[in-house]
Amino acid sequence: MTASLSVIAERLGKSEVFQSLPEKDLLEIAEFCHEDVYQDGQEVFVEGEPANQMLVVERGKLAIEKKIQLGRHSTPRNATIAYINPNQIAGFSTLTQPQLHSATVVAIEPTRVCVIDGIQLRKYLADHPDAGYQVINAITNLVRGRYQSATSTLTYFLSIVSHELRTPLAAVENYLQTILGGFAGELNPKQERMLNRCVIRVTDLSALISDVVDLARMRPEQIQADFEWFDPGEVGRESIEDTRLAAAEKNIQIRIQPPPEFKPIVGSRRRMRQVFTNLLNNAIKFAPEDSIVLFKAWYEKDKLIFLVEDSGPGIPPEDLGFIFTDFFRASNVGDSPGAGLGLSIAKKIMDAHHGDILVENLIDEDGNPSGSRFSVHIPLNLSTPEMRRREWLPDK
Repeated sequence: MTASLSVIAERLGKSEVFQSLPEKDLLEIAEFCHEDVYQDGQEVFVEGEPANQMLVVERGKLAIEKKIQLGRHSTPRNATIAYINPNQIAGFSTLTQPQLHSATVVAIEPTRVCVIDGIQLRKYLADHPDAGYQVINAITNLVRGRYQSATSTLTYFLSIVSHELRTPLAAVENYLQTILGGFAGELNPKQERMLNRCVIRVTDLSALISDVVDLARMRPEQIQADFEWFDPGEVGRESIEDTRLAAAEKNIQIRIQPPPEFKPIVGSRRRMRQVFTNLLNNAIKFAPEDSIVLFKAWYEKDKLIFLVEDSGPGIPPEDLGFIFTDFFRASNVGDSPGAGLGLSIAKKIMDAHHGDILVENLIDEDGNPSGSRFSVHIPLNLSTPEMRRREWLPDK
């Protein structure tokens, strides 16, 4: 039996989006609503399909699922990111361009909903600006709350997983270093080469775990809280040491061209080391064996520039615009390890420094790709937290 308009209006008034509307608006919106029931496991909305309905859950529960793909070659999978309980809504994408669902919604138990026609709802809110303002404001608060909740959950989950994975990895690395140091007996050259490769792979996996964790915590204010005076030349040398084994495995020489003198700068020391190490690792990964990776630095008027250059295959032109996107991997990387996070994290770090990270392909005399060049531009006018506090102190 179809519920009366007054019953539907009453149920709409209990929802998180329509509760601030007067009864007159609720009754008029109820005219283009109807009730429906979804069974356990039934898809309600599908990510990417047209969003022509909004639902208010009356009884039961829905799950919001997002398609997750780590790199373009991995298999996309749906992951539950939130639940929709009674008096909550699904399908608010119907109110925003391009009116496509941003996630898949599935019933996880028998669920009764109030279905609102999206086209008529958009028209009603456009014709009634006061109601439209109230609804859009409620949806804005809803989206912000869901985003904050999802971010907190993700950060908590990743921190636990990271701890559980890092502990055994650290133990493995310690044992490998002990064996390489000769404390478990003499090694022949072949055994030493194999163990060095194991150390490189463990280091790669540790870096991947760190990148995934950093993705959830990479906020400008957190990076800027670590700003301090540091020697950029020393940080550069540490990054070279970080990549020494990987370079040795391919017999790659890191050619260093520093300025006549490094002067202390302000920034996040550990994050800048992360940027340099990521760029050097990428260059070594894609450079041919027995080649040279250039690591150069120089000062300009108001910034310090670091450059990393290799003689690898370069980046396909159609991929250049996406190279700093989370989880993006260029189409020519093949089966090389990584999740496509190193460059996106480096970009976030440089954004927090109000600097730049730029990329360009190198072309030889015949017009063929001959490598890639990344440059990091660090401003020289940054302030430590203590300097910023002093700037805000009133004059005595």
